[in-house]
Amino acid sequence: MELNPEYRLFDGNMFVQMRGLLDGETPPADRELLDMSIGEPQIAGGDLLAQSLAAYNADWQYYPKATGHPRFTAAIEGYVRRRWPSAAGLLATGMIDIERQMLPVPGTREPLGLMGGLVRGTKPRAKALIANPYYHAWRAGALASGGEIRYLNAVASDGFVPDLAAQPPELLADTTIAYLCSPTNPQGGVMSIAQMKAAIRTARQHAFLLVMDECYADIWRGSPPPGALEAAAEIHAEEGSDPAQDPLRNIVILNSLSKRSSAAGLRVGFIIGDRSVISLYGKLIGNSGSIVPTPLLHVAADLYDDDDHVAAIRAHYDHSFALATRYLGTVPPAGGFFLWLPVGDDQMFVRRLMAEQAVRAMPGSFMAETVDGVNPGAGYVRLALVHDHERTEESLARVAAIHASGQSGAA
Repeated sequence: MELNPEYRLFDGNMFVQMRGLLDGETPPADRELLDMSIGEPQIAGGDLLAQSLAAYNADWQYYPKATGHPRFTAAIEGYVRRRWPSAAGLLATGMIDIERQMLPVPGTREPLGLMGGLVRGTKPRAKALIANPYYHAWRAGALASGGEIRYLNAVASDGFVPDLAAQPPELLADTTIAYLCSPTNPQGGVMSIAQMKAAIRTARQHAFLLVMDECYADIWRGSPPPGALEAAAEIHAEEGSDPAQDPLRNIVILNSLSKRSSAAGLRVGFIIGDRSVISLYGKLIGNSGSIVPTPLLHVAADLYDDDDHVAAIRAHYDHSFALATRYLGTVPPAGGFFLWLPVGDDQMFVRRLMAEQAVRAMPGSFMAETVDGVNPGAGYVRLALVHDHERTEESLARVAAIHASGQSGAA
């Protein structure tokens, strides 16, 4: 029996490469292994999550509905109004119909991967665009689209955000789907409202789906980053607020509790966007996708209704980045909980971290593809500051010992 050869693309994801790189490295026996390689929150999200899980223990005997539950829908509407006030008017007037244009999802990874299938076969020379470095689910979605995957380098000089509008017109004409992220993973950059508006207008001009991954939307420093909902609202106002036009056409936005509430194991989030896209996605998951259980939707509603626990989580990460500044002299990124640290030879640096300091980290070059001779992740390591402050400080002290000793010298 033969299996789909296209899926061989998954053989070499960043975690597989990292394991291969570190297979021959033995950490010091007298040191506890500290893992900074994966963006999995290690801090509890507070009492609210535990209390809600204990409170909602009924309805497990019933099949959940793909459309969710009215209480969850109301919670998302309230959250959107608070988080992106400029989009609230579109909800109030019904221009964004929350019941038709939002669906609960089991985290963002599955919908990121499934979105590509919604545009498959829509253009003869199809292309799928993803920011580079990339989250592996974006690449899975690009593969599902059936188009040729094109990687758009995201570099420091551009704020780590690829400029869609600057791509060749012939490429954009063939594009069926594009994946962007803000705050960005892994660099923590934030798209400006102008950049978001330009990306949305480009998607509309060239008739492709823009997928905005905003799972780090509530993990920020200083001031909350803008979102695609705000950008769409501004465009709608600038274009005359035509009631016949869907303000979210050509856009899907993904949000999750995994980072916002330190609830990665809950597997709940939502998608909101283009009416036709949300309708088709609902049909897809109604036939073959994962549907969030009703009790978990009640828990998620509690979490989306509350901002206090999120502020406490942000404060935790603020202190973690202050520790990084103390030990490494880095400037905290605008968003997210990753430190994108320049190191020289990233693979050698990661090998030394494991062999000398018992710290596991992700080489930046493993998170990106080489395009036009440039790997935009090379020379960086991604450090996830996801632990309690004691372990984070210990991890950063060990990283600093390598960083100060010549960075990429031989192990």
